[in-house]
Order: sequence, then C-alpha cells, then structure tokens
Amino acid sequence: MAALGVASAAATLLSEHRLRMVLRPDGHGLTLVEPLPRRPSQAHRMLIGRNAQQALALLPNLVPVSGKAHRAAAAAALGTLQPDHGRNVWIDQRPLLLERLHEHLLPLHRDWPLCMAQAPSQSTLQDIDSVARSLDAPRAEPQALAALRELVESRSLGMPARDFLQIDSADALLRWAREHDTLTPARFIAWLADQPLALAAAALPPPLGTPPPGEFAARLLGDPTGRFQSDPQWHGSCRETGPWARLQQRALLRDLAGDGAPAAAPLVARFAARLLELAETLLAWMGEADMPPTMKAAAGLGLADSARGLLAYGVELDHGERIARCLILAPAQWNFHPQGTAAQLLRSIAWTTPRQVAQTASLVACAVDPFVRCDFALPGAASAGVSAGG
Repeated sequence: MAALGVASAAATLLSEHRLRMVLRPDGHGLTLVEPLPRRPSQAHRMLIGRNAQQALALLPNLVPVSGKAHRAAAAAALGTLQPDHGRNVWIDQRPLLLERLHEHLLPLHRDWPLCMAQAPSQSTLQDIDSVARSLDAPRAEPQALAALRELVESRSLGMPARDFLQIDSADALLRWAREHDTLTPARFIAWLADQPLALAAAALPPPLGTPPPGEFAARLLGDPTGRFQSDPQWHGSCRETGPWARLQQRALLRDLAGDGAPAAAPLVARFAARLLELAETLLAWMGEADMPPTMKAAAGLGLADSARGLLAYGVELDHGERIARCLILAPAQWNFHPQGTAAQLLRSIAWTTPRQVAQTASLVACAVDPFVRCDFALPGAASAGVSAGG
C-alpha cells in the first residue's frame, strides 16, 4: 500500500507540472490569460509524520523533476534542526551540478526542435540520459566525462564552453547561431530570430536572486496562512527565478535587454541564458571554474538552485523528531505567478491569428520553464501545447 501511495503521489506531482490556460483577445489587440494557475506543490503531504531519514529516502521516488535539488533542499532544512547541524547542513554540490547539466541539455535537444516543428534526435536524447546515469554512479568512468564534454561542446555549443561564454552581444549570438546551424540549439536561435513574433513591451518581474536565508525562512515558515507559498512576493513584487535571473548581468543578456532590442529579445534572452549556464556548469563540473553556490540554509530552511530556479523547503519537527510541517516553494510558483514572467509575456502577445498566438504562447512557456507543460485553449483553434519532461 505504501508503494501505491508513493506512485499516486508521484502521478499527482506530475499533473502539477501541467497547466491549462485559456487565451482570449482582451479588446485592445493583446492577449487575456485565464485562468491563472495557483497550485503549490503537494509533495509535502507525503513527508508529514516521517523522520528525516525516511523523508530523504522517499523524495527521489516522489518528485518528477529536479529530484536531487529537492532532496538537497530538504536535507539542508532538516540538517539545520539537528543538534550537530554544522555537519548535517553540508551538502555535496556535484550531484546538483550534474542534474543542472542534464536538465539544461534535455530541453535543448528535446523541446527546442519541437518548437520548430522538427523531430528531436532520439539518439542524442538517449546519450544525454546515458551520460547522466554514468556520471551519477559512485565512480564515473573517464569515457563518461569525455562524453559529457562532447555533448555540451560539440553537439550543443559547437565550441569550447569557455569560448561560448565570450559571446557578449545579440549580434555575436546570431553570428554563432548561423555559423553552427547544423547544431539543434544554434538552429533554434537562428530560427527564433527570424520569427515574426508580435510582442508588446512587457513589465517583467525583477530577478529573485538568492535571498538571505534567515529572512526567507521567516517569510515562509512565519506565515500560518500559507499565502507566501501559494502567492509569493518578495519585497513587494513577484520575482523571476531561473537561469536568466541568475545571469542577467552577463553582457549578452544585458545587450538583449537594451534599448532597440527586437520584440523577441525577452524570449531570446531566456533561451540564451540556458546556453550560458550550460557552459558555466560544465566548466564547474570539470573543475575548470569555480563551483557556483547552489545551496543555502537557515533554521528550518533549505534553498537549492535548480536548472528551473530557486527551490525552497521549510520544515518544522515535532518532539519525536518527525516532520510536523513542510512547505515547498517551487520555481513555477514564481515564474507562473499571475504577475510572473510567463503571464506578463503571454499578455504582451498581440492578437493576430489563433495559430500565431498559440505558437508564440508555446515559445513563452518553453522559455520560462520547459519542464512545465502548458496547454493553451484559444477561441477558433485547437488546444496548443509545448512539450515538457517529467
């Protein structure tokens, strides 16, 4: 029965990574989005009443995406509540980097072709999964490391990761895309730049960054209503989390946000941020660059930076050292917030034809979070969606 309970909970969590939104003309030529999703993760329900060891053993079978980040955030939160918390809070960062590499490579080769109505390379997808499994083993073989570098540098970037990080302008990115058009990610960027996307200027949320853990713990755990978990705001506004939010000060992304940028620039910037972070994470994994900070903790709180954005676990224990309260604030709660990046970009779509609106909406969803499948219902068109993992 316990196994059935976990399977049922996992199926429920997969459904949380699927959203249905109705898009309609708003009367001013733009798009009205309804209903807006407001669905906190329900993974915490399976953790209540369990001790730390049981909860951490359960999580990998429970969460469908970013499982290592979930486990690390929960372990950090639980570790702060132990008497020897200084030792327990330490988390090995390398599995988080490997998961980030995997969750960047998958959308590049699975979802980006689908956006262009092209079939993904099944052999490449199999290689991505195979390399990730090999490197996740206790002893990674040298050939697995070489295969990872080949996947990133030869089959995704077309150049050494360090060289890709030197791309510092929209023009340089487009040159890269056109010079490497045999590669799926480059072909996609070039294709996206040529799309007649009708997007109005949108007031997008500022980046969340990594907030001070103590202050964040007070907001998450100090709210008995759960409002912060279901309707998060930080210092008075919704925020964006994810690769763009982490890297938005990079020269390339600043240029894409500058005056005179094309209408598609907000989408290009978020796809480009995934390529930049892929390159950075590879160098960190290989020991050729400093490891980016991926974990922070405070009393009862663990924060982990996943490929999708900042993941937070807030935990309280009862006197028997079992979980009495568990709150999970996932990246989608920020990015698919009613005032979040996805909703604001969707509202900025000029209402042309249902087909064009559906295509642009699918690109928005993929740019913001390719692991959330969005199905869009439009008047006069069949349901449209963007493929996602899980």
